[in-house]
Amino acid sequence: MKEGASGIPLILFLTTLLLLSTIPLPATIAPQPTIADSGFDSEEVVLNQAQQIAIQNAGGRASTTNWVRDAGPDAGSSNGPGDLNSVHIGAMVMDHTNTNIIVGGTLRGDVAFGSIQPATQSGPRAFVASLSKWGSWNWVSMTSVGPGSSGGAILGDIAVSSTGDIWMVGSFWIDIEWGQDWEVSNGGGIDGFVAKMNSSGGWDWGTPQGGTSDLDSMHGITLDSNDDAYVVGSFEDHTYFGNTSRNIQNGQDGYIVKINKTNGDYVWDTIIGGNLGDNITAIAIDSAGRIFVTGYYQGDVTFGTTTLLNVGALSLFVAEIDSQGNWLWANEAKAVWGGIIPYDIEVNSDSIYLGGDIVGLIELDGQNWWVNATVQSAFVARLNKTGTWLWGLNSSGHTQHLQDIALNPLGGVVAVGWFDMEHTAIANAGFGQISLTAAPFAAFFAGVSPTGHWMWAESGGGPLFDSGNAALFTSVGNLIMSGRFCVNHDGAGCSAQIGPANYTSSAFYHGSGFVWSLNTDSDMDNVSDLNDNCPLNFNPLQEDFDSDMLGDACDPDMDGDGREDSNDNCIGPAINWDSLDWSIDTDGDGCRDSDEDDDDDDDGVSDSQDDCSNSTSYKNWTANDANDYDQDGCHDIMEDDDDDGDGVLDNDDDCAFAPSLRNWTSTSQTDYDGDGCKDSTEEDVDSDNDGVADANETCPNGLLGWTSNATTDHDGDGCNDAQEDADDDGDGINDFDDDCTPMATNWDSSGVQDLDKDGCRDVDEDDDDDGDGLDDDVDSCPRGSVGWISGSITDKDGDGCRDTTEDLDDDNDLIVDADDGCPRGETGWISTPALDADRDGCRDSDEDPDDDGDGLWEFDSVGNIIDQCPNTPISESHLVDGVGCSPSQADDDNDGVANSDDECPDVAPPEGLDRDENGCTDDIDQDGVNDDVDAFPDDATQTEDRDGDGYGDNTSGNNPDSCRDTPSQWIENVLLNGCAVEELDDDNDGLLNGYDNCSDTPPGEIGEIDSAGCSLSQIDSDGDGTPDSVDQCPDTKADAEMGDGGCSKAQLAYSSDDGGSSLNLMAIAIAAGLLIIVVGGGAAFFLLNRDDDDSEVDDLRPQAAEVFESLAQEKLTATDTTETASTEGSDGQSGITVDDDGIEWWQDEAGVWWYRSLSMDDWAVFEQ
Repeated sequence: MKEGASGIPLILFLTTLLLLSTIPLPATIAPQPTIADSGFDSEEVVLNQAQQIAIQNAGGRASTTNWVRDAGPDAGSSNGPGDLNSVHIGAMVMDHTNTNIIVGGTLRGDVAFGSIQPATQSGPRAFVASLSKWGSWNWVSMTSVGPGSSGGAILGDIAVSSTGDIWMVGSFWIDIEWGQDWEVSNGGGIDGFVAKMNSSGGWDWGTPQGGTSDLDSMHGITLDSNDDAYVVGSFEDHTYFGNTSRNIQNGQDGYIVKINKTNGDYVWDTIIGGNLGDNITAIAIDSAGRIFVTGYYQGDVTFGTTTLLNVGALSLFVAEIDSQGNWLWANEAKAVWGGIIPYDIEVNSDSIYLGGDIVGLIELDGQNWWVNATVQSAFVARLNKTGTWLWGLNSSGHTQHLQDIALNPLGGVVAVGWFDMEHTAIANAGFGQISLTAAPFAAFFAGVSPTGHWMWAESGGGPLFDSGNAALFTSVGNLIMSGRFCVNHDGAGCSAQIGPANYTSSAFYHGSGFVWSLNTDSDMDNVSDLNDNCPLNFNPLQEDFDSDMLGDACDPDMDGDGREDSNDNCIGPAINWDSLDWSIDTDGDGCRDSDEDDDDDDDGVSDSQDDCSNSTSYKNWTANDANDYDQDGCHDIMEDDDDDGDGVLDNDDDCAFAPSLRNWTSTSQTDYDGDGCKDSTEEDVDSDNDGVADANETCPNGLLGWTSNATTDHDGDGCNDAQEDADDDGDGINDFDDDCTPMATNWDSSGVQDLDKDGCRDVDEDDDDDGDGLDDDVDSCPRGSVGWISGSITDKDGDGCRDTTEDLDDDNDLIVDADDGCPRGETGWISTPALDADRDGCRDSDEDPDDDGDGLWEFDSVGNIIDQCPNTPISESHLVDGVGCSPSQADDDNDGVANSDDECPDVAPPEGLDRDENGCTDDIDQDGVNDDVDAFPDDATQTEDRDGDGYGDNTSGNNPDSCRDTPSQWIENVLLNGCAVEELDDDNDGLLNGYDNCSDTPPGEIGEIDSAGCSLSQIDSDGDGTPDSVDQCPDTKADAEMGDGGCSKAQLAYSSDDGGSSLNLMAIAIAAGLLIIVVGGGAAFFLLNRDDDDSEVDDLRPQAAEVFESLAQEKLTATDTTETASTEGSDGQSGITVDDDGIEWWQDEAGVWWYRSLSMDDWAVFEQ
């Protein structure tokens, strides 16, 4: 990030001039460098004639203007000597969307940014403004001061976060406001500040930095991937970072601080200083989060463990610091005399770029860099990421000052600043071979190639002071430059040329600002970089042979065949094919085999004469006698199967290479054995090619096609064993009778060399010397008796020793037969205490019925256990009891725990209740109740559960039972408190749910419930779903087909017939009416006359009875009783019938009908 666009660079520049004026020059000054010396380790570009003509005609111009926007005094403002309306634009950055340009600087008075007019300011104010990449102003936001304050602020640098927040650093004096934040400088002096606003210019917060001196400032900022800030600056005397106080070492010191993005708190700070003045001027961070800073020092300065030392002169330093404030490395550009000051640092993936001012003799990593000895020049330099200088170059002329550099995404660097000359009318500057001439104090911007050469340069401005202050490139490569013009104007109107047009400013003294969008033409071929297929190579015709959008001037593969031109033998005419595909460019020379290459394998032999020129041929060699013996054009080692051309392949040719004969053909007459060696010459001394020289061969003209060796000619006599030799091994035994032929030679089969006389020499041929059928390596008696064969009868254990005469342990269990209870028992095992407890030679698992040898078999003949202790130690076998157990094995209670270990030897614990295996019933929870009777064996607070619901009866224990006597049929419905659902009283009627047929009795009817818990509105005697209170037939049979009113269809039939339904209904209505009149009226009368005599009521009763009796008689007379009759009685009384609804009927002698339902205890008169 750049050092800033405030007055700080000018202060540094003036300081530099002051220092230079006091620097003692050497007694003998070295010859001054010329323009050709204007660089370190970067040879100047040698321009071709077209470029030289372009420079002469265009004056070094390498850009075209897109648009220019200025900002200065408002058109309606007063602009005279007493008015200080001005705008200074000095910093720029793209916003987080890459669609808007954020600029920063300092304004004063009554100014305008296009149509945007900020409030008039009485003093300098740091500002940030946004304009679109097409040049439209969006908004302006600035600092302010308290009412009546004469304070002010200037901007140093700006940065934009990944979310669009905008950071600002700079300096202020007296006081400063950022929205609602207000701070006062220490002692009214100059302090630094950092502030943050949102993407629309609204202030978030501001934080000051400063002490008692007037030289505290913040002038560089960068953000990390977390959007926290790193700020650099300088101070004198002492300063405060929040509550932390820092003192200088001497003069001026530089610092770097980390600042939290949320609240502006200082996270950490690091000071650099020495015995003179020091300053960190700029900072940058790369995509990997590596942080780099630059600045200048005098005397000495320390970075961690690295100390730089230079007495007196201003020297440049560059260093890397990590995110925790630890210095990693530092390097310098040491001023031997003169000085060098950096103002900006930029980084990319592999390099660090610096820009600033330089004068005198500078030492870089031990090499000298000569620059103008009397006035300052601008410089640009490049280092790698570990601080090694790669190159540096400088401008030339009278005075040049660099303000900022920017990295071109298309390659190279752009530097901006101003230049001057001690002349009232003109100023000049040189950038390599490009010379600029303009009015004094003119702005410049110039391009530098990636390899460190001045590519182009342009100037702008008018008769007064003009400067380029900042530069950046958009994501598509547009160059944006900002600055100020018409500074020091104190008279009539001022204008300056910016691009193709002049812009005027009415500002007095401090000038106006501008933002300039350009399309650069780095190679000055009159094609802008955005449209140039080689932006850094002069190619005005834009030739592109392979049409790959990369011009021939910079295309390393002009014909697009995938092979770089430096390795391509055919740059055309074929284009856009794949030379790396061996099937079409077999020798990989960049020439297509089908139409460009007449020697496809590149062996120096034309394809028409080459026997090996196809796609699989060996490539890129030159045929000669050494590698092509028969001169057939095929490489002998790589592709020729017959190097001497005799018709015999090299693999089969015993005379294939020099100095063998060549250019003859092998036949049966010239080469009897076909070995490729000519018989008529000294090439072949073995005619049948069996490997035995003819002079030493018993069968010199024998069988062909074989080679004498130990396999085919065992005795090496030159006769093929299979077809020519009757005694292959020469042992004196005919092959037909020899069991080992061909085997060892030159030995006598008689005597001790062949024990079994089988014709195989025992020492090296015979695997079974005694012929017993077992190989010697598994035969325990390898040279034992002969004339027998090992088998299960003759050799029980198969060890090769004859049982009757040689073997003392027939079953090989390591118990000699004399002591072995099973001498010819199971084999394949060895008697050990684990397998044969009593060591009697009988395997316990399947041979020994008494494993422990105590005299008791383990089982009887039918499998019943006899020996209760089958593993009694041998030392105790004589002490066993009647069941085979010794005293140490007895277990009286048969609980599996020996008496010796049983704490309860007479009582066996229930199965599964002796988890600690001490022979006693467990009490795991130690509550004093054994687990076999403890309902809760793992809970010491509970022992009983008399209703078996899983909740303990102890009300003070864990999970107590609130209902300890829950009936068994309700247990499955027990809730968490040990009570079943049936033990609750949902309707609070005093009757538990389990006994309550109506558990949802309404609260207002609880006082009316019956013994079943049902209120009058809930009682349904016949269970037909209709409460008795509205049931016209309360005794309906349970499975009857229902009709209306709680009556079955059959019941409804009793009250009607085919011709008398109206009469019946009328009778019922009359009866009901009389009942209401008699009962209801009587009741009402009684209530009204409760103190009167009851005789009147009694008089009404016989009247009502007579009415009901007459109605009943009429009904019985009109009803045909045969409709409901049944021949079956229910209790043995004659004349009783039962209808379909289960109702009993009986007619007495008077003809009155009586009925009784299932729910009735006695008979009742049927009343119609």
